[in-house]
Amino acid sequence: MRIKIIPFFLLMLLPGVVLAGEAKIISMSGAVEARQSREGQWVPASENMEIAEGGAIRTSADGAAVMLMPNKTKVWMKESSSLELEQRQTLASRLALVFGRIKVRVPHLMRKEKFEVRTPAAVCAVRGTEFTMGTTEDGKMDLQVLFGEVKLKFVVPSEKGKSEFNIPQGQGLNLEEKGKAAKPALLTPAKEREAMENWNPGLKPEERQKDMKQKENDRAQVKEFAKVSNNTDSTIKGFVNVVKESDLEAGRTLTDVHGNLVRVDQRMMRPAADEIQFFNLVKRPTYANYTADNAGFAYNGGAVTNRLDYMQMTMNFTKDLPQRIEEWPGFFNGNDVKAEWASFILANRTLSDEIFFIGQGYKYDAVRDELVNNTDVVNYATALVDRNVILTGVIKDEAGMSALAGLGKITNLDIKDAALGNGTLKYGDNTAVNGGNGTDVRWAVMTDQAHSYSEPVDRPDNAPLVQYQADMYAIGNGATNIWFAKENYVIGNGGQIRTPGDFTNSTSDPFSLLKDNALETVMSIKKSNGAAPTAITSSLLAKADIKSQDYFSYNGGGAGVGTNIDIVFIPDLMVAAVQRMLPALTNLKD
Repeated sequence: MRIKIIPFFLLMLLPGVVLAGEAKIISMSGAVEARQSREGQWVPASENMEIAEGGAIRTSADGAAVMLMPNKTKVWMKESSSLELEQRQTLASRLALVFGRIKVRVPHLMRKEKFEVRTPAAVCAVRGTEFTMGTTEDGKMDLQVLFGEVKLKFVVPSEKGKSEFNIPQGQGLNLEEKGKAAKPALLTPAKEREAMENWNPGLKPEERQKDMKQKENDRAQVKEFAKVSNNTDSTIKGFVNVVKESDLEAGRTLTDVHGNLVRVDQRMMRPAADEIQFFNLVKRPTYANYTADNAGFAYNGGAVTNRLDYMQMTMNFTKDLPQRIEEWPGFFNGNDVKAEWASFILANRTLSDEIFFIGQGYKYDAVRDELVNNTDVVNYATALVDRNVILTGVIKDEAGMSALAGLGKITNLDIKDAALGNGTLKYGDNTAVNGGNGTDVRWAVMTDQAHSYSEPVDRPDNAPLVQYQADMYAIGNGATNIWFAKENYVIGNGGQIRTPGDFTNSTSDPFSLLKDNALETVMSIKKSNGAAPTAITSSLLAKADIKSQDYFSYNGGGAGVGTNIDIVFIPDLMVAAVQRMLPALTNLKD
């Protein structure tokens, strides 16, 4: 049986029409003029005015404008700027900044498509990039790369120094005089703030900094949340074994499907030279009680304050990873690089001394040459059972072993079957996982006879993007069965459930769509009514066997009174990683 690791979230939008129409002015303020074609006359500009190849836009001392190109490239122009659309063809676009300042956001382009911006001093080639640029007519210029990479080539080579540079995000270049030597350098805080602020026309100075101030406020709220949530910050640092700053960070505040305010923070880091860790933290000041949909599953946890859920992925490789993330595409393209093991842990970490979790582990199988999830993950001595295995339960602080430390051992797959016949585990040093303080952790293997529950089975064309699913697992490959239940929702930032039409009818570029949407998945472990797996031959019979009671007790609840794990996953870190590695991916493809 071949087992693949499937990402939690993938939303890809393929445009039905590519590069149709002309560039157009979508927003403006103050005095702005446009020349709609190469032979055209300068006339007062207006919103939605189209600009053909050879056309141009210029802003006065109080003017500003935003241009949208057919390939979804967006160009912001500040005051006293002049920009020409030198070339606009299916696979080749070139802008010429005559003077002034612009900000350009270029989406991921099609294969072999080129996008360039020319100044009197240099030509800049970009793809999947965001940058700002300023120039004077005599060739003095500066460049700040926010995301992706810019390949800059001087029009007039300098007598000393290089004439071409690949400038990555976080760096820029300042040219004092055309033909003079210059080289990339890290962006100064002032330049970075100016580049990152809101460039939309008509905003007051304080409004341009609003988004940046909001990000700072979000960070402050997260820190404050951490203080009142049982030292969450130090706990999380211990959980992920942080030994250095993260390679990538992303975050967003939104509303979940139940109406709760949610703050999602994501990190990707390398706790060891040969490991990658990714984690998705979900913080809610208040988690309201709710009644599940008829097709969904009962929630038994009640209302909770200062709730924290998270998802963590850890992957260990046979070789040390390159220090620069931009080098990873070429590194992973090598056939001699293997993943030794991987683990996926999802947990409700609201309490400081008690953790409810559901996880899966994968180990490298040399015969199959792939990561495999089966009973080998728990060193099952009886026989290899080649079906999916989950690790789940409630870990509490024990004498000599905190809940957090115990979960760390499970995360690193430092575990084995306790050979007691009840699906319990031991750590690698033979310490019992199930101690004397109420810890109850089990491993279970998916049954191969029981039909899974899935709703809906047949979905109308534009039905809400919701799925209810449950699979039966046998604890310790024995006679006691449980149900791993999941509710999956595709939601917008306001918590509304999306439909396929929200994506197919959207005019937004893929990166913007990803920023506006998220996946929420609610998981629980439910008891079985006792039906034999062979008797569950339909989705309806599977649903009938799933009890409303939880298998584990959590947060002081009695038997069968537990809770769920409610993860809101945003693709923001994935987008950041793609933008960061895009130039290297492009070179690798070429």
